Amino acid sequence: MKLNIPTENEKLKKLIQRVESDPELEELWKCSNVMAIDRLGFTDHGPVHVKIVANAALRLSHLLEGVERPGVVRDHHLSQEDSEIVVFLAAVLHDLGMVVQREEHEKYSVVLAHHFLHKFLHDYPPEERAVILSEVLHAITSHYSGVCLTKEAGILCIADALDMEKGRARIPFDAGKVDIHSVSALAIENVEVLRGEKKPVTIRIRMSNSAGIFQVDQLLRERIRKSGLQDCVEVIAEISETEKKILHRFELR
Repeated sequence: MKLNIPTENEKLKKLIQRVESDPELEELWKCSNVMAIDRLGFTDHGPVHVKIVANAALRLSHLLEGVERPGVVRDHHLSQEDSEIVVFLAAVLHDLGMVVQREEHEKYSVVLAHHFLHKFLHDYPPEERAVILSEVLHAITSHYSGVCLTKEAGILCIADALDMEKGRARIPFDAGKVDIHSVSALAIENVEVLRGEKKPVTIRIRMSNSAGIFQVDQLLRERIRKSGLQDCVEVIAEISETEKKILHRFELR
């Protein structure tokens, strides 16, 4: 699968190629969807989700460059380019644990990611490989629960929540899962990550129905808060002048 990630970071380019050409990893992404979609009726947690999250995470990393020191720079004296590698690898490996189960999937992701990190970083110096591996695993385990203690972990936490556009929510809705999560997700028309004016990052969300406020206020707000980057991110949610009706009737069952 092509991730279509634009970058001038040569080390990152090489890693992207390794990830894109790894059949074992791609099959595990598909297995994540078997669990998430076919068995649990959730939204996609497979290849498309990975592509969206990886692109959003690296976009956030770029916009936040110079705002706060990344964990690998602050604590291990590596470079901004290495920080991007941590962000990318965490993004593409963060949901592998879904092949096991949804509950505490981030902990299972850490176990499965370890194998791929050694594979993708095999030609790195041992000390550098150890640092990147530890930082990636921290970002993965804190993207859903736990505390984000690095900039890289906070970026992944936010990026994961930005995969919310309506086309991504049709799977559970069409399967009959009608609740505030599926209905509000259908109201999200478009999500953009932009350079901000008041803060370094502006997340602009366009909604067709005010139900989408649930996604923004309850779900995205919580991710931004736990990321530790809340002072750097502004969220603007706009509702169309003419609201689109999502439901015609709803019955409690």
